[in-house]
Amino acid sequence: MVSPEIALTTADRLTLRRFRKTLPKRLRASFDQRFNAVMEAERPFTGDPVTKGHVVVGACALSLYRVWRANGLNMDEAKARARSPMIALWRRTTRVMMWVMTAMSKDPFEAVRRYSQDRTATAFGPSFEIGFEETLEGFVSEVTMCGYRSFLMRHGAEELLDLFCEWDRTWIDALPRAVRFHRPPTQAQGGATCRFEFRRNEEP
Repeated sequence: MVSPEIALTTADRLTLRRFRKTLPKRLRASFDQRFNAVMEAERPFTGDPVTKGHVVVGACALSLYRVWRANGLNMDEAKARARSPMIALWRRTTRVMMWVMTAMSKDPFEAVRRYSQDRTATAFGPSFEIGFEETLEGFVSEVTMCGYRSFLMRHGAEELLDLFCEWDRTWIDALPRAVRFHRPPTQAQGGATCRFEFRRNEEP
């Protein structure tokens, strides 16, 4: 089980449970040990609760991946096992929230713009550096420093970064028709930054 010295929020525990329960019972103790070790190593980087929440997600994905690697799966197979709980994490909640937010707005695009700008300022913490820019066609959010990439680099597991990029589908797929979205290659795909481009969709 999780070390009593590691203080987790309710959201953290729900995240942990989602990953842990994908394992057969015989492998859960190994997962717990790996998770505790990662969280202990991350103490210097989790001084604020926002960053700690991101680290918990990273520790869950990394621990699950390494349990499966230690039990004979190759890299692609182990990543697939970690992918399943990752892409499902908060998916339903995000979609409902996005639907409510845009359905109740006279201008769904503007609602998405305000939401994105607010999240840029509050939801990522100091482990991320994110710029927000208004454009003639809409707006751009650009990640120049990714906290997940930094986390994975500290643990020698950069091969998992694309899972975190894929996790963005949780909210990308929930965008309303009023928004045209484009994402060039991310840092996981060789890009220098992760650029999220939002344009107003003028098509009916």
